[in-house]
Amino acid sequence: MLRGVHDRGRWLGDQLRTLGSGRRLDVGCGTGGHLQRGDAGIDLDAGRVLAARERSRLVAVADAHALPFADGTFGTAYAIRMLNDAGSIDALLLEIRRVLAPDGRLLVYTRARPAEGDRLDRANGGKRLGVHFRSVRAITDPEEPGGVLFVADR
Repeated sequence: MLRGVHDRGRWLGDQLRTLGSGRRLDVGCGTGGHLQRGDAGIDLDAGRVLAARERSRLVAVADAHALPFADGTFGTAYAIRMLNDAGSIDALLLEIRRVLAPDGRLLVYTRARPAEGDRLDRANGGKRLGVHFRSVRAITDPEEPGGVLFVADR
């Protein structure tokens, strides 16, 4: 079956809704494409945050390395195609883990190919996340070649 441009990303959106629970935080939310009403989001770009506020009012300009939330605030956090751009991935994972509830979950989506340097990709994602989370599994994106969603439970 052929998919139109409007169908792209439907699988990922369905996964985020199905696998997430409790209060949700989209780390690096951009214009808010994955935000649902009532979700929280942060991004460094003020223009993108302004656009994201049309989907949820709980969006702020903030650095993912210093999240402006108390420990254990969220049931689910998303990191959709942003970890490799943010840098210092392990420190960022620790910061996200900090704001997750004890039974919280991080959903990380990447299409990155294996490369040198500080990157989280399909090949090393399970190992990198496994350092900070008690269980990690990968789900291959059937819509995007090379796309994978990591489900990391605290």
